[in-house]
Parts: sequence; C-alpha cells; structure tokens
Amino acid sequence: MALTSTKQKKEIGDRLRFERERLGYTELQIAQLLGIPLETYQRFEAGETDPGIFRMPRLFAIGFDILFIIADERHIPGVEEDVLLKKFRTLSLKGRATVFNTIDALERLGPNIKRKIRNATRGDHSKD
Repeated sequence: MALTSTKQKKEIGDRLRFERERLGYTELQIAQLLGIPLETYQRFEAGETDPGIFRMPRLFAIGFDILFIIADERHIPGVEEDVLLKKFRTLSLKGRATVFNTIDALERLGPNIKRKIRNATRGDHSKD
C-alpha cells in the first residue's frame, strides 16, 4: 500500500478506526500488538501515514476485516461459512475437485429444476 493517495490513506484510516472500535480495542492495544508507538498508530487512523500491508496479518489474527480496511468491501463469514471453509481446507485435491464438480453440476441443473417446480405449482406437466 505504498502508493496510496492522501484520500486513500484517510479512507483506510477511517476503516481501521471503525474496525478497532467494532472489536472493542483501544488505540494503545493495537499499537502494542503491532509493536509500534501509540503516536504512529494514531497517524494511521488519522490518515496521515499508510499502515502498510505487512501489518495486516497481525490485525487479521485478532479479527480485523482486512478486505474492508483495504478495499471497503465487507466480508465476515457467518458461522456456516466458517465451518464449510474449514472443512473444505481439510479436503484432498480430489475432494476439492469433487466439490467444484458438484457446484458446477448444480449450477447447470438449477434452471431446469426451477422450471419443473414452477410448472408443478401451476399444474402444467406438459413441459417437464
């Protein structure tokens, strides 16, 4: 994030503050976590200084939504997504390929299934 503009630094700083407050941390706690002086961290939130990409893994480890901080896109997985992702990560390559093949098949079948359901609810079985 070395080439951020003044506006981008301000926006990143605002989102960094928002995440810190959302998680209930103080500025001092985050500064200590990052191993930097409090004043340096405060400059990040003020948009005066770019926090840099190498600090993001530590923030991620304590719950910061890094995608939100960097790109202003929110993604905090729900419990079901988190469980599914953990299970997916434990699969072999063959298992992962099977999951993707299943998803592809469902996407291809989706329109046909919708049409059959729609026709069944109308009582029109001639188009099955």
